[in-house]
Amino acid sequence: MVTEDFIASQVEDKFKAEEFRDCFLVDIEVKGTKKVSVYIDSEEGVSFDICKKLSRFLEEKIEAENLMDERYTLEVSSPGTDRPLKYLKQFNKHLGRKLKVKTLEGDEIQGKLQEIAGNILVLETGGKDKNKKSKNQPLKKVEINFESIDTAVVLISF
Repeated sequence: MVTEDFIASQVEDKFKAEEFRDCFLVDIEVKGTKKVSVYIDSEEGVSFDICKKLSRFLEEKIEAENLMDERYTLEVSSPGTDRPLKYLKQFNKHLGRKLKVKTLEGDEIQGKLQEIAGNILVLETGGKDKNKKSKNQPLKKVEINFESIDTAVVLISF
């Protein structure tokens, strides 16, 4: 059976190649011998071509070792906005977007990501909430140390 460690070592080896040099591994999910999901990212985003090349590479490695059932699913993709941000370098491409951050202390903060200074994220909170009939709240900047974040997700607004 394939393990997360096996997939991680294969991905890290592949990321040494020039065309993958800006990529980094975000997460791996292995569901028995039926499904493997690999999430990768880069500061510029991940192309379909990169995902396809990594998928074919992993497929060859998995099948050479006979690590999965004959009929398995392998998915290689970028994490998408529904998955939490795990690494500081993922936040850069979300500057100007609204985030929902839960700290290790249990505080929940929603605001627009304005700036990243070292390990500090600066969110602008307040203003009018489109989903509520409340008055405008004063705008303020909240600094959050990346190390104190439990989860952070991008909020999609329409």
